[in-house]
Amino acid sequence: MTDGIPFAGEPADSHEAIMRATFRALREYGYAGLSIQRIADEADLSKSTFYHHFDGKEDLLLSFQEFILTEFNRIFQVESTGDPEQDIKTFVSLVLDDFPDCVETPDKNAVLGSYVEMRAQAVQNPDFREKFTETDELFARQLVQIIEDGIEQGVFADVDPETVSRFMITILDGVILQSATRNDNPVAEVRDTIDEYIEETLVLDT
Repeated sequence: MTDGIPFAGEPADSHEAIMRATFRALREYGYAGLSIQRIADEADLSKSTFYHHFDGKEDLLLSFQEFILTEFNRIFQVESTGDPEQDIKTFVSLVLDDFPDCVETPDKNAVLGSYVEMRAQAVQNPDFREKFTETDELFARQLVQIIEDGIEQGVFADVDPETVSRFMITILDGVILQSATRNDNPVAEVRDTIDEYIEETLVLDT
């Protein structure tokens, strides 16, 4: 489980090497099994190097949360094509389907699994909760912008962009959780329903 790390190129410095090692250790041992020693073994670095960068495990994991969320945000950024219907469907596809060739991440499930593992810590940790709140708001704003563009262009119905965005983010978050924690794949049955929602709720008849 330690191969197939989904980040392109070599780490830029020892900090990034530690982040990648934390990712690999998280996949192998799970959150409960993480330790400085196991991460050090993955990174082939001394424990003293860790304490040069971090005060302890909690500090390291908060930094790793930032690292994995940055990667998660990079994956799910949608550049506007000028076609709001295509943009919103592209956003959904990035979550539900395989990445397009332009996204340099060979193992999406690995990133999603780490995302879910870290998100679970927000139940008890207010620092994690604050960061995930910021991430949800970032995705919500992205969808709001797409929906507002569609309304302005006369492509989408005059819906409340905030409400629709919040609803879609909630559905997609649920799909991410299920994809990372179930043996079967819930995407196929959910995808058609989301497409129907977009067509029936947002897209105006032409």
